[in-house]
Amino acid sequence: MRDDLPSPPEGDDGASVSADRQRPPLRANVHVLAGPNWCSKIRTVVPDEITVRTFTDADSFDDALTANVAVALLSCAESTNRLQATVRRTVAASPHAHVGLLATDETRDADVPRDVEFVAPVDREAFAERVKRLYVRAHYAATLDRYYRVSVTIRNLELRTDEAAVDDAELDRLRAVRDRSRRYLRQFRAYLDAESLAALKSRGDRLEALVADARTPPDPAARGLPESCPACSFDWTTWHGRGLGAGYRKLGSDTWQCTNCGETLAGATPSSYRVN
Repeated sequence: MRDDLPSPPEGDDGASVSADRQRPPLRANVHVLAGPNWCSKIRTVVPDEITVRTFTDADSFDDALTANVAVALLSCAESTNRLQATVRRTVAASPHAHVGLLATDETRDADVPRDVEFVAPVDREAFAERVKRLYVRAHYAATLDRYYRVSVTIRNLELRTDEAAVDDAELDRLRAVRDRSRRYLRQFRAYLDAESLAALKSRGDRLEALVADARTPPDPAARGLPESCPACSFDWTTWHGRGLGAGYRKLGSDTWQCTNCGETLAGATPSSYRVN
């Protein structure tokens, strides 16, 4: 399966250094939360150069999450609430991680957010190909994010050259990172099919839905607000998801609105506020 993963295109432009002509480094992991049978099958279909970590216990899976997770494969044998919590923790730890649910017709769960779903029985080769594409999609997204961030940094440094001293060595290093990332992106695009690229373009909204509940809410006391809405007692210390957010939103200077009941607080301070 090694040859199926992204490889350098012929005539790679500007690749004077041999290392830059090599396949993009595939350092991220595939994490699996499932029973022994699924774990064993997945290990046999994922290419050897990709690290697979398997867990049969949800707490152990969650404890092992890092920013280095590219694909999370989760069995629907777990409860809906447990899977939802694990998905949130996964994308909070690794925003570009792609989530796949491992299900049967009896355990399919529409309430758990995911990128794809695998319903047993699955064809071995088709399953392997879909997992690899999920993995490359995650790498592509992370590389694209890095490319844009580095490009912006380079542009800002170039604009400063007339105003302040710029470290030429650091600028050269960043340009090398940008150029290498561009080559990797071209290799990833050559591997991904049109469906995968389209899914990546629309992932922004889906990713927002995945990570919304994983956010840490701002401290209302630091903004001079009570811990809950004085009108409806809606908790303002907890993140309530994409729709309700932290429970309150700023309307203007010293004016806040409860996202649950719509009441507004004006001139809020820790000891004095009024509800309009």
